[in-house]
Amino acid sequence: MDKTLFILRCYSGFENSIIKKNWSPHGATTIAKFLTYIQKNKSNNILLISKSNNYALNKINNKKLYLKNLAIPIYLIRTKLIYLNKTKFGKLYREFYNNIFIIYYFYKLKPKVIYIDHANIYIGAFLCRFFRVKTVVRLMGIKEDMRNCLIGSSLFNKLLRWSYNSPFSMVIATQDGAGAEIWMDKALRKSVPRKTILNGVDKISNSLDFNWKHNLPENKKIITFIGRLENDKAPDNFIESFIKIQKKYPNECHGVIIGSGSMEEKLLKRIYEAKINKCITFFSNLNNIEIFELLRLSDIYVSLNRNGNLSNSNLEAMAAGKAMIIPSSQKHLGIDLYTDLLIHENAVLRVSNSDSVDELSKAIIYLVKKPQLRKKLEKNILRAASKFIKTWDERMVWEYKLLSLINNQSELINYIQKD
Repeated sequence: MDKTLFILRCYSGFENSIIKKNWSPHGATTIAKFLTYIQKNKSNNILLISKSNNYALNKINNKKLYLKNLAIPIYLIRTKLIYLNKTKFGKLYREFYNNIFIIYYFYKLKPKVIYIDHANIYIGAFLCRFFRVKTVVRLMGIKEDMRNCLIGSSLFNKLLRWSYNSPFSMVIATQDGAGAEIWMDKALRKSVPRKTILNGVDKISNSLDFNWKHNLPENKKIITFIGRLENDKAPDNFIESFIKIQKKYPNECHGVIIGSGSMEEKLLKRIYEAKINKCITFFSNLNNIEIFELLRLSDIYVSLNRNGNLSNSNLEAMAAGKAMIIPSSQKHLGIDLYTDLLIHENAVLRVSNSDSVDELSKAIIYLVKKPQLRKKLEKNILRAASKFIKTWDERMVWEYKLLSLINNQSELINYIQKD
């Protein structure tokens, strides 16, 4: 693989690794796994761009860092703005500052290839178009702004549309059910090689001591929700459905929410207002082993993802053989059409959409009252998952091979088509 500069957002799960100088990231699993895997090529470099207000990062801005458990260096770019951070001027200044330093490191490190995520699409398109550098784009889902840019007439939409229509060497998208194939056909140049791939799943832990550590009730069914606490995951609707359940069946269920995000304070306030704080347990920043243990203890897993239901967390729940409730596909947007192909209707229970609060509460109670149906769903989803979910190691080997073929477009396309 040629010398590559990874230009990426400093995901919140990466910050602790940088502060502690120990590579043990949580979240952004697709990127984290790949960075860990490619460290055998020590000519690579990682450039992380942070928009965080975490002041613990101040002292390590624009410094070359080596972290324990990661053999390749990291450079952190972080704009220090205190008073104007959330203003339009602050956002423009931060974007200008970040891009100037990205270009500086591009000249300094002289990579043969750059690898960017959606957060750095503008500068990635600029370098690709005007510096003729081979550019790989890694998409982890199709966001709302990416859909809007295809039809919007604002300057922002036109710039985003121009950026995605750049002569990239390759675009790799995570198959999370969001309809990436349809979007890429509309947004990318026809000549750009592209591939949509499912994420992998780690081997599931056999330990079961998590219950005692966190005192989850043993006499109630555990209903688990895992995901960022943001609107696209609809955690508020999960809580509203739980409020309804507690009113009718106060002694049947205990909710578990695993995640963090901008809605956390609002959600906690709603839980206390509804006086169900003893019925829902929150966890954040759990490692994979702890999440797997919680999944093992769960009786029902709920996903309300608005943009696709083949996310990392959902794949892990499938591999763990959990009785699942998910929203139906959105055919008009191409969302979860691929999910429907992989998962038969007898393997999951579907509700109409992410906002179907009444339907969700009824579906949860329905499964609570039907243990035989839960067992049937568990058996069927486990059988389905065994056919299409691969390990992370298998996925990383495949993606690394893609990057190693970046200089041979015909062989690259043949390899993409074989998988």
